[in-house]
Amino acid sequence: MDLRIWSVVGGIGLFLTGMYLMEGAVGRLAGRRFKLLLRRHTSTHLRATMSGVLITAVLQSSSLVSFIVLAFAGNGMLRLQNALAVILGANIGTTLSNWLIATLGFSFRIDLLWMPVMGIAGTALFIFQQRKGMVALCHFFLGMSFLFVALDFMKDGMLGVVGSFDLTHLSHAPMFLFVTAGFVITFLIQSSTATMALTLSALHSKAIPFDAAVAIVIGSELGTSLKLMLASMTGSADKKRLAAGNILLNLATTVIAFLFMTPLIRLVTDVFGIRHPLQALVMFQLVINTAATFLFLPFLKRLADALSKRYAAEAHRATLYIDRRIPAISSLALEIFRLEVEYFVKRVLAYGAAEFRIREAYHELERLFTEKEWIREESMNHAQDRYDEIRTAQGELIEYYAGLQKTGLGRDEHEESTNLMQSVQEAMHAAKGFKDIAHNKNELLQSGNDLKFDQFNFFSDLVLRNLKRLGTYYHDSRQITAAADVKRQLEDIRRDYLLSLDHIYKLAGKDSLPERDISTLQNLNRELYSAHRAVTLAIAHLGPDGKAAADLIDVAVE
Repeated sequence: MDLRIWSVVGGIGLFLTGMYLMEGAVGRLAGRRFKLLLRRHTSTHLRATMSGVLITAVLQSSSLVSFIVLAFAGNGMLRLQNALAVILGANIGTTLSNWLIATLGFSFRIDLLWMPVMGIAGTALFIFQQRKGMVALCHFFLGMSFLFVALDFMKDGMLGVVGSFDLTHLSHAPMFLFVTAGFVITFLIQSSTATMALTLSALHSKAIPFDAAVAIVIGSELGTSLKLMLASMTGSADKKRLAAGNILLNLATTVIAFLFMTPLIRLVTDVFGIRHPLQALVMFQLVINTAATFLFLPFLKRLADALSKRYAAEAHRATLYIDRRIPAISSLALEIFRLEVEYFVKRVLAYGAAEFRIREAYHELERLFTEKEWIREESMNHAQDRYDEIRTAQGELIEYYAGLQKTGLGRDEHEESTNLMQSVQEAMHAAKGFKDIAHNKNELLQSGNDLKFDQFNFFSDLVLRNLKRLGTYYHDSRQITAAADVKRQLEDIRRDYLLSLDHIYKLAGKDSLPERDISTLQNLNRELYSAHRAVTLAIAHLGPDGKAAADLIDVAVE
Protein backbone atom coordinates (compact mmCIF):
# COMPACT_ATOMS: atom_id res chain seq x y z
CA MET A 1 0.00 0.00 0.00
CA ASP A 2 1.29 3.45 -0.95
CA LEU A 3 2.08 5.32 2.25
CA ARG A 4 0.45 8.41 0.80
CA ILE A 5 -2.92 6.79 1.43
CA TRP A 6 -2.28 7.62 5.10
CA SER A 7 -2.24 11.26 4.08
CA VAL A 8 -5.90 10.80 3.08
CA VAL A 9 -6.71 8.97 6.34
CA GLY A 10 -4.92 11.61 8.39
CA GLY A 11 -6.71 14.34 6.46
CA ILE A 12 -10.09 12.82 7.30
CA GLY A 13 -9.20 12.61 10.98
CA LEU A 14 -7.94 16.21 11.05
CA PHE A 15 -11.01 17.40 9.16
CA LEU A 16 -13.29 15.76 11.72
CA THR A 17 -11.23 17.27 14.53
CA GLY A 18 -11.69 20.69 12.97
CA MET A 19 -15.43 20.14 12.66
CA TYR A 20 -15.56 19.01 16.30
CA LEU A 21 -13.74 22.14 17.47
CA MET A 22 -15.96 24.41 15.39
CA GLU A 23 -19.21 22.77 16.52
CA GLY A 24 -18.14 22.88 20.17
CA ALA A 25 -17.12 26.52 19.89
CA VAL A 26 -20.32 27.54 18.13
CA GLY A 27 -22.31 25.66 20.77
CA ARG A 28 -20.68 27.76 23.50
CA LEU A 29 -20.99 31.02 21.56
CA ALA A 30 -24.60 30.40 20.52
CA GLY A 31 -26.30 31.42 23.71
CA ARG A 32 -29.82 32.34 24.70
CA ARG A 33 -30.21 35.09 22.07
CA PHE A 34 -29.47 32.68 19.26
CA LYS A 35 -31.95 30.12 20.57
CA LEU A 36 -34.63 32.78 20.99
CA LEU A 37 -33.95 33.96 17.44
CA LEU A 38 -34.44 30.46 16.10
CA ARG A 39 -37.66 29.99 18.06
CA ARG A 40 -39.15 33.34 16.99
CA HIS A 41 -38.43 32.90 13.30
CA THR A 42 -39.91 29.44 12.79
CA SER A 43 -43.61 30.23 12.96
CA THR A 44 -44.29 29.26 9.31
CA HIS A 45 -42.80 26.70 6.96
CA LEU A 46 -41.12 29.30 4.77
CA ARG A 47 -39.72 31.31 7.69
CA ALA A 48 -38.51 28.12 9.34
CA THR A 49 -36.76 27.05 6.13
CA MET A 50 -35.09 30.44 5.67
CA SER A 51 -34.01 30.41 9.30
CA GLY A 52 -32.41 27.01 8.77
CA VAL A 53 -30.59 28.27 5.66
CA LEU A 54 -29.31 31.52 7.18
CA ILE A 55 -28.35 30.19 10.62
CA THR A 56 -26.53 27.18 9.16
CA ALA A 57 -24.78 29.40 6.60
CA VAL A 58 -23.46 31.52 9.47
CA LEU A 59 -22.66 28.72 11.91
CA GLN A 60 -21.61 26.20 9.27
CA SER A 61 -22.84 23.33 11.39
CA SER A 62 -26.04 21.69 10.30
CA SER A 63 -25.53 19.14 13.09
CA LEU A 64 -25.57 21.86 15.74
CA VAL A 65 -28.72 23.42 14.27
CA SER A 66 -30.35 19.99 14.03
CA PHE A 67 -29.58 19.17 17.67
CA ILE A 68 -30.97 22.52 18.86
CA VAL A 69 -34.10 21.93 16.78
CA LEU A 70 -34.32 18.43 18.26
CA ALA A 71 -34.24 19.92 21.76
CA PHE A 72 -36.89 22.51 20.87
CA ALA A 73 -39.14 19.86 19.33
CA GLY A 74 -38.61 17.59 22.33
CA ASN A 75 -39.91 20.14 24.84
CA GLY A 76 -42.77 21.35 22.66
CA MET A 77 -41.28 24.77 21.83
CA LEU A 78 -41.29 24.04 18.10
CA ARG A 79 -43.97 22.29 16.06
CA LEU A 80 -42.83 19.15 14.30
CA GLN A 81 -43.64 20.38 10.80
CA ASN A 82 -41.70 23.60 11.35
CA ALA A 83 -38.79 21.70 12.87
CA LEU A 84 -38.62 19.59 9.70
CA ALA A 85 -38.64 22.79 7.64
CA VAL A 86 -35.66 24.14 9.61
CA ILE A 87 -33.70 20.96 8.92
CA LEU A 88 -34.51 21.17 5.21
CA GLY A 89 -33.15 24.69 5.24
CA ALA A 90 -30.06 23.56 7.14
CA ASN A 91 -29.29 21.11 4.33
CA ILE A 92 -29.11 24.08 1.96
CA GLY A 93 -27.14 26.33 4.30
CA THR A 94 -24.39 23.80 4.92
CA THR A 95 -23.35 23.92 1.24
CA LEU A 96 -21.66 27.31 1.82
CA SER A 97 -18.52 25.68 3.24
CA ASN A 98 -18.48 23.33 0.25
CA TRP A 99 -18.48 26.37 -2.06
CA LEU A 100 -15.46 27.74 -0.18
CA ILE A 101 -13.64 24.43 -0.52
CA ALA A 102 -14.49 24.07 -4.21
CA THR A 103 -13.55 27.63 -5.15
CA LEU A 104 -10.59 28.31 -2.86
CA GLY A 105 -9.37 25.01 -1.55
CA PHE A 106 -7.89 23.72 -4.81
CA SER A 107 -7.06 26.85 -6.80
CA PHE A 108 -5.73 29.18 -4.12
CA ARG A 109 -2.67 28.74 -1.92
CA ILE A 110 -4.80 28.08 1.09
CA ASP A 111 -1.76 27.86 3.37
CA LEU A 112 -1.42 31.64 2.97
CA LEU A 113 -4.75 31.83 4.79
CA TRP A 114 -4.66 29.05 7.36
CA MET A 115 -1.12 29.57 8.67
CA PRO A 116 -1.69 33.14 9.95
CA VAL A 117 -5.17 32.23 11.22
CA MET A 118 -3.81 29.23 13.10
CA GLY A 119 -0.90 31.24 14.47
CA ILE A 120 -3.07 34.10 15.71
CA ALA A 121 -5.79 31.83 17.11
CA GLY A 122 -3.28 29.57 18.87
CA THR A 123 -1.43 32.49 20.42
CA ALA A 124 -4.67 34.16 21.51
CA LEU A 125 -5.83 30.87 23.05
CA PHE A 126 -2.71 30.79 25.22
CA ILE A 127 -2.99 34.46 26.23
CA PHE A 128 -6.74 34.55 26.89
CA GLN A 129 -7.22 31.03 28.28
CA GLN A 130 -9.15 32.37 31.30
CA ARG A 131 -11.81 34.06 29.13
CA LYS A 132 -14.40 31.49 28.03
CA GLY A 133 -15.76 33.56 25.14
CA MET A 134 -12.30 34.14 23.69
CA VAL A 135 -11.38 30.47 24.12
CA ALA A 136 -14.49 29.43 22.17
CA LEU A 137 -13.66 31.95 19.41
CA CYS A 138 -10.08 30.67 19.19
CA HIS A 139 -11.36 27.08 18.98
CA PHE A 140 -13.62 28.11 16.11
CA PHE A 141 -10.78 29.60 14.05
CA LEU A 142 -8.41 26.78 14.93
CA GLY A 143 -11.05 24.31 13.78
CA MET A 144 -11.47 26.24 10.53
CA SER A 145 -7.70 26.16 10.00
CA PHE A 146 -7.67 22.40 10.59
CA LEU A 147 -10.26 22.00 7.83
CA PHE A 148 -7.97 23.54 5.24
CA VAL A 149 -4.85 21.75 6.51
CA ALA A 150 -6.83 18.51 6.26
CA LEU A 151 -7.87 19.46 2.73
CA ASP A 152 -4.22 19.77 1.73
CA PHE A 153 -3.53 16.34 3.22
CA MET A 154 -6.43 14.74 1.35
CA LYS A 155 -5.56 16.51 -1.91
CA ASP A 156 -1.90 15.42 -1.82
CA GLY A 157 -2.83 11.92 -0.72
CA MET A 158 -5.34 11.51 -3.53
CA LEU A 159 -2.77 12.65 -6.10
CA GLY A 160 -0.41 10.03 -4.71
CA VAL A 161 -3.06 7.31 -4.90
CA VAL A 162 -3.87 8.21 -8.51
CA GLY A 163 -0.19 8.01 -9.41
CA SER A 164 0.24 4.59 -7.78
CA PHE A 165 -2.93 2.73 -8.78
CA ASP A 166 -4.86 2.21 -11.97
CA LEU A 167 -8.28 3.68 -11.17
CA THR A 168 -9.71 3.61 -14.69
CA HIS A 169 -11.89 0.60 -13.81
CA LEU A 170 -13.87 2.82 -11.42
CA SER A 171 -15.44 4.56 -14.40
CA HIS A 172 -17.19 1.30 -15.30
CA ALA A 173 -18.52 0.55 -11.81
CA PRO A 174 -22.31 0.84 -11.30
CA MET A 175 -23.46 4.18 -9.93
CA PHE A 176 -25.39 2.52 -7.12
CA LEU A 177 -22.06 1.33 -5.72
CA PHE A 178 -20.93 4.96 -5.34
CA VAL A 179 -24.25 5.94 -3.76
CA THR A 180 -23.73 3.16 -1.21
CA ALA A 181 -20.14 4.32 -0.67
CA GLY A 182 -21.35 7.86 0.04
CA PHE A 183 -23.87 6.56 2.56
CA VAL A 184 -21.37 4.28 4.32
CA ILE A 185 -18.60 6.90 4.50
CA THR A 186 -20.96 9.53 5.91
CA PHE A 187 -22.46 7.02 8.33
CA LEU A 188 -19.00 6.13 9.65
CA ILE A 189 -17.59 9.66 9.99
CA GLN A 190 -20.98 11.36 10.62
CA SER A 191 -20.16 14.45 8.58
CA SER A 192 -21.52 15.08 5.10
CA THR A 193 -19.15 18.06 4.85
CA ALA A 194 -16.17 15.76 5.39
CA THR A 195 -17.54 13.35 2.79
CA MET A 196 -17.90 16.23 0.34
CA ALA A 197 -14.32 17.39 1.03
CA LEU A 198 -13.02 13.87 0.44
CA THR A 199 -15.07 13.56 -2.76
CA LEU A 200 -13.85 16.93 -4.04
CA SER A 201 -10.27 15.81 -3.38
CA ALA A 202 -10.83 12.57 -5.30
CA LEU A 203 -12.49 14.46 -8.17
CA HIS A 204 -9.70 17.06 -8.29
CA SER A 205 -7.06 14.34 -8.58
CA LYS A 206 -9.16 12.49 -11.20
CA ALA A 207 -9.39 9.44 -8.96
CA ILE A 208 -13.11 9.16 -9.80
CA PRO A 209 -15.23 10.46 -12.69
CA PHE A 210 -17.71 13.31 -12.20
CA ASP A 211 -20.86 11.14 -12.25
CA ALA A 212 -19.33 8.86 -9.58
CA ALA A 213 -18.65 11.91 -7.41
CA VAL A 214 -22.29 12.97 -7.87
CA ALA A 215 -23.46 9.51 -6.78
CA ILE A 216 -21.32 9.72 -3.61
CA VAL A 217 -22.86 13.09 -2.77
CA ILE A 218 -26.35 11.61 -3.26
CA GLY A 219 -25.55 8.79 -0.84
CA SER A 220 -24.18 11.21 1.75
CA GLU A 221 -27.59 12.92 1.98
CA LEU A 222 -28.99 9.94 3.86
CA GLY A 223 -25.89 8.99 5.86
CA THR A 224 -25.78 12.20 7.87
CA SER A 225 -29.35 11.84 9.15
CA LEU A 226 -28.47 8.83 11.31
CA LYS A 227 -26.73 11.08 13.86
CA LEU A 228 -30.06 12.66 14.67
CA MET A 229 -31.68 9.24 14.96
CA LEU A 230 -29.07 8.09 17.49
CA ALA A 231 -29.57 11.28 19.51
CA SER A 232 -33.31 10.67 19.72
CA MET A 233 -33.36 6.96 20.60
CA THR A 234 -33.78 7.53 24.33
CA GLY A 235 -35.72 10.77 23.97
CA SER A 236 -39.36 11.74 23.90
CA ALA A 237 -41.86 10.78 21.22
CA ASP A 238 -41.47 14.26 19.65
CA LYS A 239 -37.74 13.70 19.23
CA LYS A 240 -38.32 10.31 17.63
CA ARG A 241 -40.86 11.83 15.25
CA LEU A 242 -38.40 14.49 14.15
CA ALA A 243 -35.58 11.99 13.64
CA ALA A 244 -37.86 9.65 11.67
CA GLY A 245 -39.14 12.55 9.56
CA ASN A 246 -35.58 13.65 8.82
CA ILE A 247 -34.66 10.13 7.67
CA LEU A 248 -37.76 9.89 5.45
CA LEU A 249 -37.08 13.27 3.83
CA ASN A 250 -33.42 12.48 3.22
CA LEU A 251 -34.27 9.01 1.92
CA ALA A 252 -36.77 10.51 -0.52
CA THR A 253 -34.17 13.10 -1.58
CA THR A 254 -31.61 10.36 -2.18
CA VAL A 255 -33.98 8.19 -4.24
CA ILE A 256 -35.29 11.08 -6.36
CA ALA A 257 -31.81 12.51 -6.96
CA PHE A 258 -30.51 9.09 -8.03
CA LEU A 259 -33.43 8.45 -10.38
CA PHE A 260 -33.03 11.87 -12.02
CA MET A 261 -29.25 12.07 -11.72
CA THR A 262 -28.53 12.40 -15.45
CA PRO A 263 -31.00 15.23 -16.19
CA LEU A 264 -29.91 17.04 -13.02
CA ILE A 265 -26.26 16.84 -14.13
CA ARG A 266 -27.24 18.29 -17.49
CA LEU A 267 -29.14 21.05 -15.73
CA VAL A 268 -26.01 22.03 -13.82
CA THR A 269 -23.48 21.69 -16.65
CA ASP A 270 -25.54 22.68 -19.73
CA VAL A 271 -28.33 24.96 -18.51
CA PHE A 272 -26.39 26.68 -15.72
CA GLY A 273 -23.19 26.46 -17.74
CA ILE A 274 -20.94 25.35 -14.86
CA ARG A 275 -18.09 23.41 -16.46
CA HIS A 276 -15.65 23.42 -13.56
CA PRO A 277 -16.12 19.91 -12.08
CA LEU A 278 -15.63 20.91 -8.41
CA GLN A 279 -18.04 23.83 -8.60
CA ALA A 280 -20.49 21.75 -10.64
CA LEU A 281 -20.49 19.08 -7.90
CA VAL A 282 -21.31 21.60 -5.18
CA MET A 283 -24.00 23.16 -7.41
CA PHE A 284 -25.51 19.70 -7.88
CA GLN A 285 -25.73 19.30 -4.10
CA LEU A 286 -27.31 22.75 -3.79
CA VAL A 287 -29.82 21.94 -6.53
CA ILE A 288 -31.01 18.65 -5.04
CA ASN A 289 -31.36 20.14 -1.54
CA THR A 290 -33.19 23.20 -2.81
CA ALA A 291 -35.46 21.13 -5.04
CA ALA A 292 -36.20 18.73 -2.18
CA THR A 293 -37.09 21.64 0.08
CA PHE A 294 -39.64 23.14 -2.31
CA LEU A 295 -40.96 19.69 -3.20
CA PHE A 296 -41.56 18.61 0.41
CA LEU A 297 -42.66 21.88 2.04
CA PRO A 298 -46.35 21.50 1.04
CA PHE A 299 -46.48 18.00 2.55
CA LEU A 300 -44.79 18.65 5.90
CA LYS A 301 -48.08 18.93 7.80
CA ARG A 302 -49.30 15.59 6.45
CA LEU A 303 -45.97 14.00 7.26
CA ALA A 304 -46.07 15.45 10.80
CA ASP A 305 -49.60 14.10 11.32
CA ALA A 306 -48.58 10.64 10.11
CA LEU A 307 -45.52 10.61 12.38
CA SER A 308 -47.62 11.73 15.35
CA LYS A 309 -49.87 8.71 14.87
CA ARG A 310 -46.94 6.38 14.36
CA TYR A 311 -45.02 7.57 17.42
CA ALA A 312 -47.66 8.10 20.08
CA ALA A 313 -46.60 10.00 23.17
CA GLU A 314 -45.18 7.53 25.63
CA ALA A 315 -46.84 7.48 29.04
CA HIS A 316 -43.54 7.06 30.87
CA ARG A 317 -43.74 7.75 34.56
CA ALA A 318 -40.88 7.80 37.01
CA THR A 319 -43.09 6.29 39.71
CA LEU A 320 -43.94 2.59 39.86
CA TYR A 321 -47.15 2.22 41.88
CA ILE A 322 -49.13 5.45 41.71
CA ASP A 323 -50.99 6.77 38.70
CA ARG A 324 -52.84 9.96 37.82
CA ARG A 325 -56.11 8.18 38.64
CA ILE A 326 -56.47 8.03 42.42
CA PRO A 327 -58.61 5.14 43.76
CA ALA A 328 -61.93 6.26 45.22
CA ILE A 329 -61.33 4.19 48.38
CA SER A 330 -59.13 6.41 50.53
CA SER A 331 -57.48 3.55 52.43
CA LEU A 332 -56.43 1.89 49.16
CA ALA A 333 -55.18 5.18 47.73
CA LEU A 334 -53.15 5.79 50.88
CA GLU A 335 -51.62 2.29 50.81
CA ILE A 336 -50.53 2.79 47.19
CA PHE A 337 -49.04 6.14 48.20
CA ARG A 338 -47.10 4.45 51.01
CA LEU A 339 -45.69 1.81 48.64
CA GLU A 340 -44.46 4.52 46.30
CA VAL A 341 -42.93 6.63 49.08
CA GLU A 342 -41.12 3.61 50.50
CA TYR A 343 -39.78 2.85 47.04
CA PHE A 344 -38.73 6.50 46.70
CA VAL A 345 -36.66 6.36 49.90
CA LYS A 346 -35.03 3.11 48.79
CA ARG A 347 -34.16 4.71 45.46
CA VAL A 348 -32.36 7.52 47.26
CA LEU A 349 -30.32 5.01 49.27
CA ALA A 350 -29.37 3.18 46.06
CA TYR A 351 -28.51 6.49 44.39
CA GLY A 352 -26.07 7.30 47.19
CA ALA A 353 -24.35 3.94 46.70
CA ALA A 354 -24.26 4.39 42.91
CA GLU A 355 -22.90 7.95 43.16
CA PHE A 356 -19.98 6.73 45.26
CA ARG A 357 -19.62 3.55 43.16
CA ILE A 358 -19.93 1.35 46.22
CA ARG A 359 -20.97 -1.99 44.73
CA GLU A 360 -20.96 -3.72 48.12
CA ALA A 361 -23.54 -1.32 49.58
CA TYR A 362 -25.51 -1.24 46.33
CA HIS A 363 -26.02 -5.00 46.24
CA GLU A 364 -26.63 -5.19 49.98
CA LEU A 365 -29.48 -2.73 49.52
CA GLU A 366 -31.02 -5.10 46.98
CA ARG A 367 -32.73 -6.98 49.79
CA LEU A 368 -34.87 -3.90 50.51
CA PHE A 369 -36.36 -3.85 47.01
CA THR A 370 -39.05 -6.02 45.53
CA GLU A 371 -38.15 -7.85 42.33
CA LYS A 372 -40.15 -5.38 40.27
CA GLU A 373 -38.44 -2.40 41.92
CA TRP A 374 -34.95 -3.85 41.53
CA ILE A 375 -35.45 -4.47 37.80
CA ARG A 376 -36.24 -0.76 37.44
CA GLU A 377 -33.16 0.19 39.46
CA GLU A 378 -30.88 -2.04 37.43
CA SER A 379 -32.04 -0.36 34.22
CA MET A 380 -30.43 2.92 35.37
CA ASN A 381 -26.91 2.91 33.94
CA HIS A 382 -25.78 6.35 35.04
CA ALA A 383 -25.95 8.27 38.31
CA GLN A 384 -27.41 11.31 36.54
CA ASP A 385 -30.20 9.13 35.13
CA ARG A 386 -31.04 8.02 38.65
CA TYR A 387 -31.16 11.56 39.96
CA ASP A 388 -33.36 12.74 37.07
CA GLU A 389 -35.79 9.88 37.71
CA ILE A 390 -35.85 10.63 41.44
CA ARG A 391 -36.56 14.30 40.82
CA THR A 392 -39.36 13.46 38.37
CA ALA A 393 -40.80 10.92 40.79
CA GLN A 394 -40.89 13.60 43.49
CA GLY A 395 -43.07 15.79 41.25
CA GLU A 396 -45.43 12.90 40.57
CA LEU A 397 -45.66 12.11 44.29
CA ILE A 398 -46.51 15.73 45.09
CA GLU A 399 -49.21 15.67 42.40
CA TYR A 400 -50.65 12.45 43.83
CA TYR A 401 -50.51 13.79 47.39
CA ALA A 402 -52.43 16.92 46.38
CA GLY A 403 -55.12 14.75 44.78
CA LEU A 404 -55.17 12.44 47.79
CA GLN A 405 -56.19 15.31 50.06
CA LYS A 406 -59.40 15.70 48.05
CA THR A 407 -60.59 12.13 48.66
CA GLY A 408 -62.03 12.74 52.12
CA LEU A 409 -59.27 11.29 54.30
CA GLY A 410 -59.98 10.73 57.98
CA ARG A 411 -57.89 12.39 60.66
CA ASP A 412 -55.46 9.48 61.08
CA GLU A 413 -55.18 8.97 57.31
CA HIS A 414 -54.49 12.66 56.80
CA GLU A 415 -51.72 12.57 59.41
CA GLU A 416 -50.21 9.46 57.82
CA SER A 417 -50.24 11.00 54.35
CA THR A 418 -48.56 14.13 55.75
CA ASN A 419 -45.83 12.04 57.36
CA LEU A 420 -45.29 10.18 54.08
CA MET A 421 -45.01 13.45 52.16
CA GLN A 422 -42.51 14.70 54.72
CA SER A 423 -40.54 11.51 54.09
CA VAL A 424 -40.43 12.36 50.38
CA GLN A 425 -39.13 15.88 51.09
CA GLU A 426 -36.40 14.63 53.41
CA ALA A 427 -35.35 11.90 50.95
CA MET A 428 -35.21 14.45 48.12
CA HIS A 429 -33.03 16.66 50.28
CA ALA A 430 -30.66 13.72 50.71
CA ALA A 431 -30.60 13.01 46.96
CA LYS A 432 -29.82 16.67 46.25
CA GLY A 433 -26.96 16.47 48.75
CA PHE A 434 -25.46 13.41 47.03
CA LYS A 435 -25.69 15.19 43.68
CA ASP A 436 -24.21 18.49 44.88
CA ILE A 437 -21.01 16.88 46.13
CA ALA A 438 -20.49 14.81 42.98
CA HIS A 439 -17.88 17.25 41.61
CA ASN A 440 -16.00 17.25 44.94
CA LYS A 441 -16.12 13.48 45.07
CA ASN A 442 -14.91 13.16 41.45
CA GLU A 443 -12.07 15.56 42.16
CA LEU A 444 -10.79 13.19 44.85
CA LEU A 445 -11.47 10.05 42.83
CA GLN A 446 -9.60 11.25 39.73
CA SER A 447 -6.73 12.93 41.56
CA GLY A 448 -3.15 11.88 40.93
CA ASN A 449 -2.38 12.92 44.52
CA ASP A 450 -2.31 9.76 46.63
CA LEU A 451 -3.40 11.63 49.74
CA LYS A 452 -6.51 13.03 48.02
CA PHE A 453 -7.33 9.61 46.58
CA ASP A 454 -7.00 8.15 50.08
CA GLN A 455 -9.53 10.73 51.24
CA PHE A 456 -11.96 9.43 48.63
CA ASN A 457 -11.53 5.93 50.06
CA PHE A 458 -12.01 7.33 53.56
CA PHE A 459 -15.33 8.94 52.60
CA SER A 460 -16.38 5.86 50.65
CA ASP A 461 -15.90 3.76 53.77
CA LEU A 462 -17.97 6.29 55.72
CA VAL A 463 -20.76 6.21 53.13
CA LEU A 464 -20.65 2.41 53.04
CA ARG A 465 -20.97 2.21 56.82
CA ASN A 466 -23.86 4.65 56.89
CA LEU A 467 -25.72 3.05 54.00
CA LYS A 468 -25.47 -0.36 55.63
CA ARG A 469 -26.76 1.10 58.87
CA LEU A 470 -29.55 2.95 57.11
CA GLY A 471 -30.47 -0.17 55.17
CA THR A 472 -30.88 -2.07 58.42
CA TYR A 473 -32.76 0.85 59.92
CA TYR A 474 -35.10 0.95 56.92
CA HIS A 475 -35.72 -2.78 57.18
CA ASP A 476 -36.81 -2.33 60.80
CA SER A 477 -38.67 0.97 60.31
CA ARG A 478 -42.13 -0.59 60.52
CA GLN A 479 -41.27 -1.88 63.99
CA ILE A 480 -39.89 1.44 65.27
CA THR A 481 -42.04 2.58 68.14
CA ALA A 482 -39.91 5.15 69.94
CA ALA A 483 -38.23 8.41 69.02
CA ALA A 484 -35.14 6.99 70.75
CA ASP A 485 -34.53 4.76 67.72
CA VAL A 486 -34.40 7.81 65.45
CA LYS A 487 -32.20 9.69 67.89
CA ARG A 488 -29.73 6.81 68.06
CA GLN A 489 -29.39 6.79 64.24
CA LEU A 490 -28.82 10.53 64.16
CA GLU A 491 -26.21 10.29 66.90
CA ASP A 492 -24.33 7.59 64.99
CA ILE A 493 -24.30 9.72 61.85
CA ARG A 494 -23.20 12.75 63.86
CA ARG A 495 -20.37 10.72 65.42
CA ASP A 496 -19.11 9.80 61.93
CA TYR A 497 -19.30 13.44 60.91
CA LEU A 498 -17.22 14.59 63.89
CA LEU A 499 -14.74 11.77 63.32
CA SER A 500 -14.26 12.88 59.72
CA LEU A 501 -14.01 16.50 60.77
CA ASP A 502 -11.26 15.65 63.26
CA HIS A 503 -9.42 13.75 60.54
CA ILE A 504 -9.59 16.80 58.24
CA TYR A 505 -8.27 19.08 61.00
CA LYS A 506 -5.28 16.79 61.47
CA LEU A 507 -4.51 16.98 57.77
CA ALA A 508 -4.72 20.76 57.91
CA GLY A 509 -2.39 20.84 60.92
CA LYS A 510 0.23 18.80 59.10
CA ASP A 511 0.06 21.07 56.01
CA SER A 512 -0.48 17.89 54.01
CA LEU A 513 -2.97 19.53 51.65
CA PRO A 514 -3.46 23.09 50.39
CA GLU A 515 -6.26 25.24 51.85
CA ARG A 516 -8.48 24.76 48.80
CA ASP A 517 -8.43 20.96 49.19
CA ILE A 518 -9.12 21.23 52.93
CA SER A 519 -12.17 23.36 52.10
CA THR A 520 -13.32 20.72 49.58
CA LEU A 521 -13.06 17.99 52.20
CA GLN A 522 -15.00 20.03 54.74
CA ASN A 523 -17.76 20.75 52.25
CA LEU A 524 -17.99 17.10 51.23
CA ASN A 525 -18.09 15.97 54.86
CA ARG A 526 -20.83 18.40 55.84
CA GLU A 527 -23.00 17.60 52.80
CA LEU A 528 -22.65 13.89 53.47
CA TYR A 529 -23.73 14.42 57.06
CA SER A 530 -26.71 16.47 55.90
CA ALA A 531 -27.69 13.84 53.31
CA HIS A 532 -27.44 10.92 55.73
CA ARG A 533 -29.33 12.85 58.39
CA ALA A 534 -32.09 13.70 55.90
CA VAL A 535 -32.53 10.12 54.73
CA THR A 536 -32.60 8.97 58.37
CA LEU A 537 -35.51 11.33 59.01
CA ALA A 538 -37.14 10.16 55.78
CA ILE A 539 -37.06 6.58 57.06
CA ALA A 540 -38.30 7.69 60.46
CA HIS A 541 -41.38 9.28 58.88
CA LEU A 542 -42.23 5.88 57.41
CA GLY A 543 -42.56 4.33 60.88
CA PRO A 544 -45.85 3.96 62.72
CA ASP A 545 -44.84 6.87 64.96
CA GLY A 546 -43.56 9.05 62.16
CA LYS A 547 -44.59 12.21 63.94
CA ALA A 548 -41.89 11.54 66.52
CA ALA A 549 -39.27 12.19 63.83
CA ALA A 550 -40.47 15.75 63.41
CA ASP A 551 -39.51 16.49 67.02
CA LEU A 552 -35.89 15.64 66.19
CA ILE A 553 -35.45 17.79 63.09
CA ASP A 554 -33.77 20.52 65.15
CA VAL A 555 -30.89 18.19 66.08
CA ALA A 556 -28.04 20.13 64.48
CA VAL A 557 -24.32 20.14 64.03
CA GLU A 558 -22.32 22.32 66.37
